[in-house]
Amino acid sequence: MKKNIFMMSKVPIKGNFKKRLSKQVGFIKSKRLICNNIEKIHKLFLRRKAYSMKYYVIPYKKFRSYSFSFYNKCILQSKGSLGDKMWYLIKSQHNPMIIIGSDIPKINLKAISYSFEILRKYDVVIGPTYDGGFWLIGYSTKKKYLNPFNSIRWSTKNTLSDLIMNLKKMKLSYKFTYKLRDIDNKADYCENKND
Repeated sequence: MKKNIFMMSKVPIKGNFKKRLSKQVGFIKSKRLICNNIEKIHKLFLRRKAYSMKYYVIPYKKFRSYSFSFYNKCILQSKGSLGDKMWYLIKSQHNPMIIIGSDIPKINLKAISYSFEILRKYDVVIGPTYDGGFWLIGYSTKKKYLNPFNSIRWSTKNTLSDLIMNLKKMKLSYKFTYKLRDIDNKADYCENKND
């Protein structure tokens, strides 16, 4: 059975993605960061037959990183909030799956592999970030779920704690995979350079 991975991202075109970061460090640096990350993720799973890698993007259009063009494995994001978009994708799956961000420079196969190991015993796996959010969420799809993304305060230090509270209310078991840094602003960008 394939391990399904969905990278969720806005296509790296001017005015479409990482607006706060682009304003702080410039569009070129922001685009380079995202394109490098997308390319790294693509190379990571290019010849690994155990994994199925797809790109959950907006808008739905052909785009390039530095070495690869992306179109065939792209799925258009649904409408609504970030939570609505993730929930729409999760509901459509019948096998274990994870969603990852495109702004995680230190993403690695060990963290992904461990996430799927967690899903053998737990309903949900979460990859926490250093700013109180999460870079990965995955579901075993063994149960019927309710939407765990309601009333989440997105892009705040409370994002992860809000998600955990919802999962506990729904009596869903969960476990964390490795904590990684996501790049949302200039401070994150500079910290990443120093890591």
